[in-house]
Amino acid sequence: MHIMNYLDFLHEDLLNKIFDILVDLYEKDIEKTNNKLLKVKKLVEGLYIDVDLDDEEVYYINYYNISYCMNNYLYSRYPLENVIIIYRLKLIVNYNPEENTHTPIILHCDLLKKPIYLDILREINKIYEKQTKIFGYYDNRRILENIKHVKKNDYKYYNINPSCANNFNYITFECSH
Repeated sequence: MHIMNYLDFLHEDLLNKIFDILVDLYEKDIEKTNNKLLKVKKLVEGLYIDVDLDDEEVYYINYYNISYCMNNYLYSRYPLENVIIIYRLKLIVNYNPEENTHTPIILHCDLLKKPIYLDILREINKIYEKQTKIFGYYDNRRILENIKHVKKNDYKYYNINPSCANNFNYITFECSH
């Protein structure tokens, strides 16, 4: 029994046109896939995850020089939306000799609409990069141990305008060495 192939009925110029269309479609799919992979690469650049050889349930997670030591999964969503991470540098103030005033240096990130913990870790790293520029050096490895919501009674400490605070959730963090 001879199986008939419908492509045998098509003229060569029509077959070439069909193949050209298919090639274009595949090229577009490959380009889209490549762009998605580049975005993923950018998102995880600097992220290092190692497994303890003695206990495979223990993971060592680092984002550049910050170690992630929290119980929340890195890719789980943070419970608050519209988050701004804020951090007050300890013992560092801007002195204004004309007015004889001291103003603490407060660092913050851009608005995170629906962050996952990796987004927060990435932004904390950026805050430490800003701190490095201020200090002129990086103060060694950091271990992220806690992320906490800034309470209303702490707004003054962080120079948060209470009238703007209704639209955002301000959080801060604790790191150790």
